[in-house]
Amino acid sequence: MKYLTALVAVALLGFAACSDDDGEEVRDCPAESGSPAASGPEDASATASGSSSECPSGSASGSGVAVCDPFGNSANADTTVTLTLAEFSVTPDQPSAPAGTVHFAIENAGAEVHEVVVVRAASIQELPLDGDGALDEAALEPGALVGEVEGFPAGETCDGTFELTAGDYVLLCNLVEEEGGTAEAHLAEGMAVTFTVT
Repeated sequence: MKYLTALVAVALLGFAACSDDDGEEVRDCPAESGSPAASGPEDASATASGSSSECPSGSASGSGVAVCDPFGNSANADTTVTLTLAEFSVTPDQPSAPAGTVHFAIENAGAEVHEVVVVRAASIQELPLDGDGALDEAALEPGALVGEVEGFPAGETCDGTFELTAGDYVLLCNLVEEEGGTAEAHLAEGMAVTFTVT
């Protein structure tokens, strides 16, 4: 009888261990440094699973700390464009660049965490939006999402390097934060600009 009781106890412990849930939830926020979502253009599809990156102001990762996680390799760039982010604007130092490997040297001159998402689109107005006014990345046409530099802190710089073919693009910040219980999409606040590749 003792043997049977011990066997049942071991079986129950094994079942409990297999079904244990640590309670962590998946968050749709900019990834921490070293994440696959920001390692290069070939991984851009990994970022298209959600509609937007929702984080409180000043937070851009599961750990609550925003960090620069460069996208692509700036050493391979044919062209460099300086891109300045602020509340609430995205300002390139030139409106276009030749097709090829384009490096965006991104400065967060604002007071909040910001990111840069590169989308192939003719205009800001044609972008699909979700209920918060953020870009609905999952609703984009296949291949339209080129890639993104995840959220990084105010006062810092970060690099994004993308293979861009000739055409029209939109550069935007797709973060959504809670402000007084209301969702505030940086895109809806005006953080987007058109950019042409010739």
